[in-house]
Amino acid sequence: MFGVEQAMVQVIENRADIEGRVVAVASDEARPNYQKATIEIDTVTPVEGYPNLFTSAGGARLEVYIPSTVGPIEIGSTIRCRIRRAGPTTIFADACTRG
Repeated sequence: MFGVEQAMVQVIENRADIEGRVVAVASDEARPNYQKATIEIDTVTPVEGYPNLFTSAGGARLEVYIPSTVGPIEIGSTIRCRIRRAGPTTIFADACTRG
């Protein structure tokens, strides 16, 4: 049997402010204090002092883990979040406002 080696990927500290429309919301058993929202991105704004890893995200859909402290998120609503890429496929929101 062949051994499988998993590569560790380190992500640089990064931030961006996004605004977009929520197109899906789901709970995540692996992260009980978060909601997973799919957001259709309208705008991406860099955050001073941090690299922006989302420069090409305008018009795309991103799955973002949003803290449950934000409260319920409704499909079709507009949301603004400061996000960061935590891994190749994982994006967390540090803060969000609805509306």
